[in-house]
Amino acid sequence: MGVELSWICLRNFSASSKLSREVPEKGNRMLMNKKVRASIWMSAAVSLVAGVAWTGIAGAAIPAVTRATAPYAQAAAVVNSDGSINRAKGIKAVTKPAVGHYCVELEDTDLDITKLVPVATLQYTSFEYGIRVSMWPDPSCGTRKDTFLVITGIPNKWEDRAFSIVIP
Repeated sequence: MGVELSWICLRNFSASSKLSREVPEKGNRMLMNKKVRASIWMSAAVSLVAGVAWTGIAGAAIPAVTRATAPYAQAAAVVNSDGSINRAKGIKAVTKPAVGHYCVELEDTDLDITKLVPVATLQYTSFEYGIRVSMWPDPSCGTRKDTFLVITGIPNKWEDRAFSIVIP
């Protein structure tokens, strides 16, 4: 909307400035001043940039999850350290009940985590850090049979770390 208004303002100003050059009437003499014209053009440009920037911010507020390509996996995901999903297939949601703890919920509620063999790997970290995947329903994830608890960090010093998980 801001972009449209800015364009209308610019178009109307261009039309009025052409008129002011052709017929310098008493009311249009103000537009003959270069400083006034420059400030009007500058404010129109600033509002145009602000409108485009606001549209970009509003669009970035709702991140879209990219679908992962994993043809032989029932589910897979790359999870950022803040718990947001970078890309996924068969993963409904990831929540963070505590530092370094992630609840990875599967889309298919018929899958039972007690019968699956997940594989998880830390991203962008040194070898001193570890990753653990709970193979049974955990109370911090609501004791659901379709949700894995993933823990990252060093024992007794859990830290938020990016990771990937695959359920073959």
